[in-house]
Amino acid sequence: MRVGGVGEETTYEAAERTQLPLNSWMTRMMAQELPIMDSASRQRVRDILRDYDGPEITSVEELPEEIRKIMDLY
Repeated sequence: MRVGGVGEETTYEAAERTQLPLNSWMTRMMAQELPIMDSASRQRVRDILRDYDGPEITSVEELPEEIRKIMDLY
């Protein structure tokens, strides 16, 4: 693991201190994408992640289907 930089093998303190069902890489990806979404979509994504009850999400393919649709991730 490398601190700072870019890529899946790097980490940041802020990404490690969240209460999300996402690994560090996915937390950083969502932090970059959420601000460009409209407020209703952003809130829906937050609600889905808050209510998510499953294993840690480590890739886009593992995101709940509704989030992938909202974010146009196929």
